[in-house]
Amino acid sequence: MRGTDMASPRARGLGAALRDARIEARFGLRELGRRIGVNPALLSNWELGQRVPTPEEVSNVLGALGVTGERKAWIMLLAHGVTGPSWSSVGSQADPAHYTTLIAHERVATAVTVWAPLLIPDLLQVPDYARLVFGPDLRDKQKLDQVVESRMDRNRILFGAGAVKAEMFIGSEALRNHFGDAEVMLRQTRFLKDLVGLSRTMTIQLAPSQAVTEEAFSRYALKDTSDVVYCPHRAMGVFLVGKEAASYEVTIERLRAAALSPAESLARLSVVVDQLLKEVKAQRRATDAGLNRLLTGEEPTTDESTTD
Repeated sequence: MRGTDMASPRARGLGAALRDARIEARFGLRELGRRIGVNPALLSNWELGQRVPTPEEVSNVLGALGVTGERKAWIMLLAHGVTGPSWSSVGSQADPAHYTTLIAHERVATAVTVWAPLLIPDLLQVPDYARLVFGPDLRDKQKLDQVVESRMDRNRILFGAGAVKAEMFIGSEALRNHFGDAEVMLRQTRFLKDLVGLSRTMTIQLAPSQAVTEEAFSRYALKDTSDVVYCPHRAMGVFLVGKEAASYEVTIERLRAAALSPAESLARLSVVVDQLLKEVKAQRRATDAGLNRLLTGEEPTTDESTTD
């Protein structure tokens, strides 16, 4: 219901989009309220997702802020479909509505639990690894740079003075899947290894990728509502609340039971780092040998020139 207290995923995403637009336009709540004839306290409630403006009210806000074009279109899309508890956002995390709704939950989360069976969790990715993840779907370099920068900006939830408590469960397959680039995976795995011993608010534990049947998800504990569970897919994101989100508590307990301890996980990461280091050194030797033969005009040996 519009105009009543609620904080559905889509309402929270709409509120975050309005807040970001206001801040970028350098408007205070009072100034914007005077422009459109709305109490600043109500504007604040809209931005927090606690109350929901009508599409007409959203249009008035965007008009006062000078928001036009594609950005206005996707914010209005949120405004027209904001009712209902759970929500599915069509489009990858590069889609503005999807991304804005995601970070709106991370901004207000008091704790987060992540299960990543096949890829390193978003919030723990180094830039080069994120590029490998997004690269096949984003050929535009400028767009890819923006998406990677946005992903790096999200990790503030885990680091610094405002870091929240986080449980990170990483599947065994995620450590094997390096997209054919062992050097990037080596940097990524070293980063994970360092975090295991350094972070006071985060635990990183490895688990068999088949430990649970559920695919990747993040559960956000929120102060203002019940928990929200986010399930990312290649071309959409699903935000679950209520009973649908509560059922994931059983899944998390199974992950805790199946996962290696933080100390065991650190030991396993050390082994993976050593394996990747050997692979990288072998690749570099092969590359150097190939370049040397090219420079000297030497013919490749039978074993090196014969394919299976």
